[in-house]
Amino acid sequence: MRRWIGVALALLIALGSTSLVVKTAAYPERSWVQLAAAVAHYAHRTFESEWAKAFASREEPAARDVDPGKPQTASPITYEIEAKLDPQQHQIRGRETVEWREPLPSPVHFYLYPLNPGGIQVHGVYRDGKSVPYQVLGEQLLIQVGSGTSKRLTLEFTTDIPSGGTRYGERDGVWILAYWYPILASLDQTGWITPPPSKGFGEPYIVDTADYRVTWTAPKGMTWYASAPAQSAVPSGDGTVTVKMDGRALRNFALVGSAGYQDTTLTLADGLTVHVGILAPEHRAALEATATAALNLYRARFGPLPTQAVALVETPPGTTFAQELPNLALIDVDLWNGQMPEQDADRWTAHELAHLWWYSAVGDYEGLTPWMDEGLADYSSYLYEESRYGPEAYEAAMNRLTSWFREGRSYSPGHPGVALPTRDLGATERPYEDFDTEWQYYFLEYLRPVLMYRDLRRAMGDDRFFSWLQTLYRQHVGEVLTADRWRDSLQQADPAALERANLWLDAPYRTVLRQLDPGGNLHLADETP
Repeated sequence: MRRWIGVALALLIALGSTSLVVKTAAYPERSWVQLAAAVAHYAHRTFESEWAKAFASREEPAARDVDPGKPQTASPITYEIEAKLDPQQHQIRGRETVEWREPLPSPVHFYLYPLNPGGIQVHGVYRDGKSVPYQVLGEQLLIQVGSGTSKRLTLEFTTDIPSGGTRYGERDGVWILAYWYPILASLDQTGWITPPPSKGFGEPYIVDTADYRVTWTAPKGMTWYASAPAQSAVPSGDGTVTVKMDGRALRNFALVGSAGYQDTTLTLADGLTVHVGILAPEHRAALEATATAALNLYRARFGPLPTQAVALVETPPGTTFAQELPNLALIDVDLWNGQMPEQDADRWTAHELAHLWWYSAVGDYEGLTPWMDEGLADYSSYLYEESRYGPEAYEAAMNRLTSWFREGRSYSPGHPGVALPTRDLGATERPYEDFDTEWQYYFLEYLRPVLMYRDLRRAMGDDRFFSWLQTLYRQHVGEVLTADRWRDSLQQADPAALERANLWLDAPYRTVLRQLDPGGNLHLADETP
């Protein structure tokens, strides 16, 4: 089943009227309510049968002559969110109003992404001030809006925040808040898109671009990094600070905050500001050097970002490894401490920064086309190595990856270079739900696309290859890049390259292997490796 749907994400914050980093006085003493750790498949398993019934009317999309990932939701969607963090209860209390241009089919669907035992609880839904019926089915909220012309819904909700080492939650006083509010579901030609359940790795998300106006209240003394700049910050007598943020064409709205951050600010050429949130002061110089080199290269190779401020933020041990959020790059402190199996902290930091281009600026439907943003971000990190450490470093890395691919060795950060239990692997172009294991996911969605881009670059030549990436980026900033659009762009740049790309994306592993020589050159048709 091929369904393409999108991601809508974005920028960063903090305190001060024009600053993006919120800084206030001392953070008060807190006692933490410890919650159970997130259970990834909890909601999906519980409501699987109801979820299937809700979507039983969806038809399978046609083959590639229809672009099933084309966004159908009227754009721009606008979110107005007022939310308050209660650290004692490990909870967010919020109210959001979502507005779109054209009436949507009833029921209107929202995603409820946090998959912890509490998750998002909806307490009321209102249309034109009047309560409307709704139903929660696992990871989705279905709202019966009925007939009429209203294009606004208001939702009241609370979100439980898990404790412990998760990609979403609180650990050691650091709050990583992603997908913490109800998100309007995405539409394609077949109807509302069913989100895949999380499998404990990768990003199963489907989100459309939207505009955001967010009012965020949290205890003072915390430094916050978020997906849109702060317009104002007002302290209250109850020990909190309320920050107003405004962002356009964001993939979603995320925040990361703590009283323990040391913030440093880099100002690069053309006015790009980089806020670096540091938990381990000894990492400052390395993080600043990587950020400066990587961001300067990506701007030169792909084009300028649609924002003037981004952030690189450390997270506590045992949290994220490395993770992209809208205009935020997150790095676990243990990566730079050398405490993880894959200790190439420099390159993985560059990988997450590349997601500012391939995910934040140019989005894709991560739950349906994970190869697209991960492949481009990962190949970009090797371009960073080439630029900073020389062509020899790039070639050595590509040769190592070619050997891993030919020998069936894992690319997963937790098992780099380890022999895979099976080489019976299928094609790269597949949705997230088709993956069973992390090593399979990394091998097909990271390693194989990296080798594809290396192969395309050698076949097209540097001038045409990088001109194509610049065009791909420029034409899709603020939009959702689907597989069909990616192919159309490549075909316009170099029609002969499309056959090569399709083999990398569509052919089973053994087919690609038969046509790949030891130097990583892919031979087409009747060519002999």
